[in-house]
Amino acid sequence: DTTLELARRPLDRGGTASVVILITARVQRDIEAFAAAEDLWRGDAEALALDQFRARCRAALGDEARIAVSFGAPGSNLVRYVTSDTTAIAIPTTLVHERLVERLAAYSGRAVIVAPARYAPAAA
Repeated sequence: DTTLELARRPLDRGGTASVVILITARVQRDIEAFAAAEDLWRGDAEALALDQFRARCRAALGDEARIAVSFGAPGSNLVRYVTSDTTAIAIPTTLVHERLVERLAAYSGRAVIVAPARYAPAAA
């Protein structure tokens, strides 16, 4: 995931990174479909999905990254995770919709990077 690759950069330079696992309505529907297909209680399916998301973040970033979970739309939820040491916000292309980037930049005062689907790392 290119968003996690971008989050890795400040960690490699001794900085910090925070990851917000955003559970949108679409993700909630996918979890419900998974629960139904596997005959699981919805809460159990959600816990499994969140464990997988967190494990993916930890595998990419290690234990030094802060990981939070937020439910709902990206525009209203992401800004509350911006702290004084936030230098930029990276979001995956799949979350970008009309005016989201401009709204995040205006509310946070930070640069917003839209992570492409595929990313070629810069040469060292």
